Amino acid sequence: MRIDSIHFVGNEKTRENILRRELDFQEKDSLSIQDLNERIEFNRRKLMNTNLFIWVKSDYHQLPNGNLSINYECLEQWYVLAYPIFQLADRNLNDWWSQGHDFDRAIYGLHFLHNNFMGRNEKVVIKAETGFTDKLEISYQNPYLDPQKTLGMTVNLAYSTQKNLAYKTNQDTLTYIQSNAILREKWTGGIQFRKRFRFYDFQTLEFKYNHSIISDTIAKLNPAYFGAGRKEQNYAQIGYAFSYDFRDFVTYPLRGRKIDVSFTKYGLLPSDQVDFWEASAAAAFFFDLGSRFFLASQVKTKISRDGFIPYANTRGLGYGNDLVRGYELNVIDGTNFFLWRNTAKFQLVSTILKLPFIKYKQFNQMPIAVYPTAFMDLGYVYNSNKETHNSTNQWLFGTGLGFDFVTYYNFVCKVGFPVINGGKTGMVVSIGREF
Repeated sequence: MRIDSIHFVGNEKTRENILRRELDFQEKDSLSIQDLNERIEFNRRKLMNTNLFIWVKSDYHQLPNGNLSINYECLEQWYVLAYPIFQLADRNLNDWWSQGHDFDRAIYGLHFLHNNFMGRNEKVVIKAETGFTDKLEISYQNPYLDPQKTLGMTVNLAYSTQKNLAYKTNQDTLTYIQSNAILREKWTGGIQFRKRFRFYDFQTLEFKYNHSIISDTIAKLNPAYFGAGRKEQNYAQIGYAFSYDFRDFVTYPLRGRKIDVSFTKYGLLPSDQVDFWEASAAAAFFFDLGSRFFLASQVKTKISRDGFIPYANTRGLGYGNDLVRGYELNVIDGTNFFLWRNTAKFQLVSTILKLPFIKYKQFNQMPIAVYPTAFMDLGYVYNSNKETHNSTNQWLFGTGLGFDFVTYYNFVCKVGFPVINGGKTGMVVSIGREF
C-alpha cells in the first residue's frame, strides 16, 4: 500500500524533520499489507528511543483513494529542568551501605538540563556538585550537525577536587583516606564526533585531554597510583567506538540486539605520563519468549596492553554495569576481563497511571512496569599482580532472583537477592540500565 501522508501530533517543540529522520519510510513509499502493523510499531519504538517523549502512540487508516495515512501522537517530556541532586559517592547503594551508610559520603548540588534545545534534540548540561567530591561540569551535545542529520558532536569540560579518595584496593575492597586538604585535583576536556551511517550503526571518534594532581600523602601511600611515585599525570587520549543498536527500547529493552566494539589509546604526546591501550567488545541479545516472558543475555570482554598501567587507570569488574551480580561490594582490579550476564524476566505489570492531581501533562501520566527476574552471571578478571586481590584469576559466579521497576524519564530500579561463590547471599539494589 502506498503512503500518502505521515502526520505528527503533540510535538509542540520538537521539529518534525527530527522525527522524520527516525522513520524508515516516507510519503510515496509502499508498505506490504503483511508487514504493515509491524513496520508502524517498529518505527514508533524508534521515536521513543530518541528519549524526547514520555509515550508515543501510532495508528493508520486507509484513504478513499486506497492509500495510507499514518499518524504518530506523542507526549513530550519536560525539557528544561533545574533540580537539586543528592547522590551517593560510592560505586553503588550496596557499597555505600557497607561503608557505614554515612551521609558524609554523599554528593549534593544543582543540575541544569535543557533537553531538545532549539527543538533539534540538542542537549545542554551544567552540573555543580559539592560534598564528598566538588565538581563543575559543562557539556553540549548536537546530534545533527549536517543537513543529512548523520553527524553529531559533543563537547565536555569538567573540573573536580576530592578530599576523600580511594588510593588502593586491598582484598577486593577500596581503601579510602580522608583529609582536610585536597587529595586529588582533576581537569578534563574532550570533543566527540558521532557518525550515523545507517539507522542502527553509529561510529564515534573522541579526543580527550586529562590533567590530574595528587597530594604527597597519596603518592607515598601508593606509589603506583600514577606510577613511580608521581604526583602529576597529564595525557591525551583518542578513542574509536562502533555501535550497532537494534533494540526496541534503549532504557529497558525486551527485544533486539546491540553490538559494541571500542579501542582507546592513552598517551599520544611524547610528554604524556601514560602509554597503554584498551580494546573491548560486547554483544547483547534480547528475546521475546512469548506469554510475557523475556530473556536478555550479554557477553563482554576487555583486554589491555601488557605492561605497567597506573592504579588510577586500572579498571576490572565492579564499576558501573561491569560486574557479576552479587559482587556489588567488591572491586576486582585487572587489565583484562570476561563477563557473561543473563536475565530471564516476566512482565507482571505494564500500564500508564493517571495522576489527575498533577496539572502538568508531562508528569500526570506515569508509565510503570514491574518484572520479576531470575539472573545468572559469570566473570573472570586477569591481574598479573595478585598480592592484594582475592578474586582475580579465577571464575566468579552469581545467580539469584529479583524485581525490576521501570517508570518515566528513563528511571529503572532493580532489587536482587543473589547467591555467589561460596554460597554467600544478600540483597542488592541498583538504579540504571541492565547492559
